[in-house]
Amino acid sequence: MKPFVLTCLAFLTASGLGAQTPEPPRSDHDQLQELQRKVDALSQALEQAQGAPQAAQASQAGGGEGLGVAAAKIYGVSSGVSLGGYGEFLYQNFASKLQDGTPQPQHDMFDTLRGVFYIGYRFNDWILFNSEMEFEHSGVSDEHAQGEAILEFAYLDFLIDPAFNIRAGQVLLPLGFTNEQHEPPSVLSAQRPFLEQEGGIIPTTWHENGLGIHGRFLSEQFTYRVYTVTSLNAAGFGPAGITGGRQDGHQAIADRFAVTGRLDWTPLPGGTLGVGFYHGSCAYAPTGPVSPLTVPVSLGELHAEYKGGGWQLRGLYARTTVGASNLEALGPAAQALQVGTRQWGGYLEAGYDVLKGNRQALIPFLRWERLNLQEAVAAGVTADPANDQSIVSAGFSWKPIPQIAVKATFDRIRNGAATGWNELDLGLGYEF
Repeated sequence: MKPFVLTCLAFLTASGLGAQTPEPPRSDHDQLQELQRKVDALSQALEQAQGAPQAAQASQAGGGEGLGVAAAKIYGVSSGVSLGGYGEFLYQNFASKLQDGTPQPQHDMFDTLRGVFYIGYRFNDWILFNSEMEFEHSGVSDEHAQGEAILEFAYLDFLIDPAFNIRAGQVLLPLGFTNEQHEPPSVLSAQRPFLEQEGGIIPTTWHENGLGIHGRFLSEQFTYRVYTVTSLNAAGFGPAGITGGRQDGHQAIADRFAVTGRLDWTPLPGGTLGVGFYHGSCAYAPTGPVSPLTVPVSLGELHAEYKGGGWQLRGLYARTTVGASNLEALGPAAQALQVGTRQWGGYLEAGYDVLKGNRQALIPFLRWERLNLQEAVAAGVTADPANDQSIVSAGFSWKPIPQIAVKATFDRIRNGAATGWNELDLGLGYEF
């Protein structure tokens, strides 16, 4: 670009364009210095424009409600293909003994946790396709069958009006903070909060086939998403909650559907208050003959967030109920009978950027969590006290640039069975 800019500036200078009054002649050396200064200024402006924070672009891209920076890239292009992605590496070091003093049964672990690619295509000014393909634990092969390759979302968006758009395909359920925005730089800890992990109250990542609407209204102070999606399969429920009931869009049983949605209010810049919900009568489909039995599940959550002045503050509370009488009708041999008929959890998190105002960010943080996956159980079932957990997490996230996060977290995990542990996690994450 510099030769082109230099040529243009030389032409403008020679022709006298932009000069209001004649200037005294200057030496060749002075003119070259002035041209070089202007070229450098233009080059710097071009670099800043090309490398502008993606978050600013995403905030201007209509239709990307709920999505993270990388996932929303397709909303910022006028046509054609967009590519993005994220990934993370995780090292886990476990204390040698459990809470009750017995030896720790887990090995330390170093994992290529995720490698994710976003692929989008914009057909015209109002129809686009967006998708997320994830490879977990280095993917799947004959040598490493425990890995995973999965489509985490894939949908068509019909952008009709800022306040009303239609989304159809496989969608992320709009619950909590992490299920929709799970790129590593958006999470302060090396791992996602326990409440928003597999085996938590909101099993992240949760995605199902469905159809719904989304948009923004009242000067974009409010955003919403409402979907009808295939329900959970209650045959996968168990002591670890509803996680195993997710169908993930894979030959999903569609005898029953659920409704899920979210409403967020932004009363001030950086501040968000919102509510999310899920409700459905879930099919019960174990391997074998089709069962007419169903299990109702309802999940509600409240969330609040503030980012400003270097602070990052979050609070989340979630509660799930599962129909006890329906579970009891499944019979004593059903794994689903062990699921908690009432489950709840919440966390408070605070972080502060000690490098506020610099290009880099260093954010020490502290998070306190409580969750109980079996606050109540069906008749004849004994709750496992290990499901009543209290976790304190402390650490930091260092971002040399906004798209890269180097993280360290110490977790102190305690439960009612005294089988908790201490854990040190080191993470390296990126998005683009």
